[in-house]
Amino acid sequence: MTSSIEGRRILLTGASRGIGLAAARLLVEQGAVVLGVARDGERLAGVQAELGAASGGRFLSMAVDLGRPEAAELIRAKIESTWGAVDVVIHNAGVMLHHEGGIMEEPEGVLEQTMDLNVMAPLRVTRALLPLLLKGERPQLFNVGSGAGTHQGMTEPGISAYRLSKWALHGLTMLQARDLSGRVAVHVFDPGWVRTDLGGPNAPGTAEEAAQGLLKTLLAAGDQPCALFKDGAVIPW
Repeated sequence: MTSSIEGRRILLTGASRGIGLAAARLLVEQGAVVLGVARDGERLAGVQAELGAASGGRFLSMAVDLGRPEAAELIRAKIESTWGAVDVVIHNAGVMLHHEGGIMEEPEGVLEQTMDLNVMAPLRVTRALLPLLLKGERPQLFNVGSGAGTHQGMTEPGISAYRLSKWALHGLTMLQARDLSGRVAVHVFDPGWVRTDLGGPNAPGTAEEAAQGLLKTLLAAGDQPCALFKDGAVIPW
């Protein structure tokens, strides 16, 4: 695949496992410069050991809990001191804390924690990084959404807090696209149902396939109007 992401400075959250790890591998392979952020410092150190030297120093890592209020500022300071600007922000980190039952049956606190990590954390980080993103070359912002948070997905049972968080993230993306129109290209990427710690063992897709879909989306989205992408193609909200 001919890549136009060579040399692009990319922030990728959730980079220590699953889709994030597969994406980190593929992005540096394609010539991008990646700052991979994750909460699990031990796992992230393993990714750094794997990708740091192999990429010629184009993979950097930062262990930080996105649920902490100071996380956004820590990431901003790291990017400013390292690159001075950022070209692409990919909010991949997310949680699914409860699976069964409806929204009224989920334990207290599940929705609040899910919304904080899946919606508010990306918003906090984007707010902090906006000045650096506006300094970037052809700046792009990608929120990793889900088919579970589409109109059709919201009619299906189970994973209620997760569905609602992704529905809200899609809406947040639309608002960000409106506010940043003409300055930053803003989109949602749906990786599909993938065999990861979050997706579970019965999912049909692999993390590597999702990473390829993300790369196709990065190449296809360009500066076109806000859309929900899957595997490089626009799909219905």
